[in-house]
Amino acid sequence: MRPPAIERMGYYPTDDPVVEIIRTYMKPPVEKGRLLDPCCGEGRAAVALGQALNCETWGVELSPERAEKAQQVMDKVYQAPWQACVLTDESISWLYLNPPYEYDRFDNQKRLELDFLKTTTPKLVRGGLLTYIVPQKILGMVEVVRLLAGHYEALSISRFPDGLFEKFNQVVVFAYKRKSYQPPLDKEVLSLQALATTNLEPIRPAEEPVYELLPAPLRGSNDRTIVFKRTDWEPEEVVEATAQIGVQRTSEWQDLIHPTRGLAQLTQPVMPLKKGHIAMLMASGMMGTVKLTDEDGHPMLIKGRVVKVVEKSEHPDPQEAGTVVETYKDKFVTTVAVLKQDGIQIIQDVKGLSDFMKSHGEKIAAHVLETYRPLYNLDPTREEIAILDTLGQGRKTLPGQERPGLLPAQRHAAAAMARSIRKNDVGNLQGEMGLGKSVIGAAVIELLNAYPALVICPPHLVPKWIREIEETIPGAHARELRRIGRNTDEAADSNDVKDFLDQYQAACIKSSNDRMPKWVAVVAHTSAKFGAGWQPAVIRRKARHPLTGKLVDAWACPSCGWIATAETDGILVPVTDPAELAEKRQFCQGQVPGWQLDSDGKIKNDADGNPVWGKRTCRTPLFEFNGARRHSIAEYIAKHASGAFKLLIGDEVHQCAP
Repeated sequence: MRPPAIERMGYYPTDDPVVEIIRTYMKPPVEKGRLLDPCCGEGRAAVALGQALNCETWGVELSPERAEKAQQVMDKVYQAPWQACVLTDESISWLYLNPPYEYDRFDNQKRLELDFLKTTTPKLVRGGLLTYIVPQKILGMVEVVRLLAGHYEALSISRFPDGLFEKFNQVVVFAYKRKSYQPPLDKEVLSLQALATTNLEPIRPAEEPVYELLPAPLRGSNDRTIVFKRTDWEPEEVVEATAQIGVQRTSEWQDLIHPTRGLAQLTQPVMPLKKGHIAMLMASGMMGTVKLTDEDGHPMLIKGRVVKVVEKSEHPDPQEAGTVVETYKDKFVTTVAVLKQDGIQIIQDVKGLSDFMKSHGEKIAAHVLETYRPLYNLDPTREEIAILDTLGQGRKTLPGQERPGLLPAQRHAAAAMARSIRKNDVGNLQGEMGLGKSVIGAAVIELLNAYPALVICPPHLVPKWIREIEETIPGAHARELRRIGRNTDEAADSNDVKDFLDQYQAACIKSSNDRMPKWVAVVAHTSAKFGAGWQPAVIRRKARHPLTGKLVDAWACPSCGWIATAETDGILVPVTDPAELAEKRQFCQGQVPGWQLDSDGKIKNDADGNPVWGKRTCRTPLFEFNGARRHSIAEYIAKHASGAFKLLIGDEVHQCAP
């Protein structure tokens, strides 16, 4: 910046007469709107517009003196650089942008008018209003007009009135944000650039409102919680926040003062251990030290462990004669150390371990079973038996059964799983096909009285789960959750999760205490993960192909202009076919000026604790959502229905990963 601009910290407040004229162009929202001014100064313009047009006012101001004044009149203001603040995308309905009129003093090639427009546009909800006040010459920048033409529609551009225009040659741009990004045509870009040297009409009060403001959104993009905060905290503020939250409560602190807190240890097993389990316990060292007596009645101590050794092997290289290739391979060796009065014996060969287990296996097993008593030792309580006796009575009696109901193995497995979940909040059931895992799962729900419950399973098993639940649990009601949102040809949204929970609550109100509803929701794992469709959102730019040396039309980031690349024969070449960007969602990897970030994504500080300005990865999404309005059921439940379901059953849980 030039010295005068540095002195005023890029502060060019909008003249009061222009603010009053801008007000006449707006129709207030039906409900309270939300205005963001990322260079709010003392807050005069934002407050005047917010009060007149029913909008709450958010802002950011670099100057401490001006920020203090703005904080007294605006709803929420941070004293910080805009680049040091975090705001959820699509969280404001009106972007009032009067940025600094200068080059960035850390990057003489970057205009701040463009940088502010790039970084604030994602914060505006689709259909929201932009008011952009800049010097007229900025319209000659191709990056600015491309961004305006691609992201905005219904543009209207006027200059400041006579007597005010002469100071900084400012213009006012009004525009609605498009529903989806549209790559601008060359003629649109040239038409807008021509306005940089055109004698524009001065802005005059509107006889009737031209632009209608939207209400403030309740959630941000992708239904995220709206967050507005700063990241460059002063030391005093960090101390205050630390005192409130308490660093001693974090898991990192607990791991530091209790080094063994996260180490694996054997807890109480769910069911009695078998000989194979005992052997693995002893070999892994998790059994501890066992005190026994030998054949002569003398005491001895037994300790098992697993040691990793590296084996080296050599073999001739088949590709090059006379060359020997060395191969190193990790190998885990089980050893048992036996301490007797006459010395220590180390057993690590298979025959020695086998002979040792034949001699002392029974004593070791008795010690382990006594030390690790199972949660369930095939000993159901009266209450468990009473509940299990009521399950599956409507099913056909299987051959060999005296009456319908669960098989003995299913009853034991259900009781053991229920006890495990009560104690550890989790249980893991593994069994062959035909064991009746869905019947056992239904029995666990009833034993825990965990209603409403949620079952996630492969799509082809949804009808089976619904049938098994309703046949096993008396009076149960099971329903599939299919989607949240709507298809493009439908008029209204559907929300299966909300409908299910609302109807369950209504059923609870109507029911008596002794006959509460037993509802279970079943969702296919594909439906749980299925969200909205998306398409590439990039702009076209000229780039030189490294293999041919010719200029080609390539696809680039709409924010910073970084050319998307793909690897061909080990060389990165520009992406010329947008289909290459449609294979997966990508983010811009271009380096742009900004606060440097560490590996955790937090702003990096220098030795004095000050944030470091330099280069950072752009990370602008090279995609946008389109098509059907769909929301992931799993994400919705995690964000909006946390705790509503009392039990989650995952069938073929390995297929449920995102």
